[in-house]
Amino acid sequence: MTAMARALSRAFSESSDGAKDELLKHLVLFFAASFFVWILTLTYGLDLSPGLF
Repeated sequence: MTAMARALSRAFSESSDGAKDELLKHLVLFFAASFFVWILTLTYGLDLSPGLF
């Protein structure tokens, strides 16, 4: 988790310039979106209504 937080802070820092930093930002956003979709597919078909809890 710490490594992911550091990567996010580096990717979105205001002082970063250059193509390498832009590539890092796009890679982090891509992996975050992929992770979100993966979580959604894991919960597909589960009853996540308030009655479950």
